[in-house]
Amino acid sequence: MDMDARKIVSRILEVLMVAVLGVMVVLVFGNVVARYGFDSAITWAEEVARFLFVWLTYLGATFAAYKGLHLGIDLVVVRLGGRSRIFTEIFMLIVILGFLFVWAVGGVALIEANLNYMSPATGFSMGLVYLIGPLAALLMTYDTAYKLLAAIRGLGKGI
Repeated sequence: MDMDARKIVSRILEVLMVAVLGVMVVLVFGNVVARYGFDSAITWAEEVARFLFVWLTYLGATFAAYKGLHLGIDLVVVRLGGRSRIFTEIFMLIVILGFLFVWAVGGVALIEANLNYMSPATGFSMGLVYLIGPLAALLMTYDTAYKLLAAIRGLGKGI
């Protein structure tokens, strides 16, 4: 797991978030213009914007994980010394990996359960909409595994 690969994934996430947000803005603005200017709404635009918002949320959460921007309560951890702190971090990362595994497995089950359910306005398979859950879990697993290996290496250095 190379640091350059993490930077590439982070940059791809950043570009995707900007693209998704841009498409959402165009869809919502176009729908507002159509509704108030032409008295006719674009029925599928609202649904697509809603689906894109879900994707944007998960992409943002994944990006925040890569950048270390998620909130954490570290009142106890900051008071710990070297090895105790690393052991605590390793334990925390293992717990996170367990959560991500459950999330990915549950997300795949959700996709399978909804593949044949189509959204009303667009006819998209809801399984495709829910694909972002396991994908985000997989990307966060990659990042968490990288951090876990770095913590284990730090333990080996006797920090």
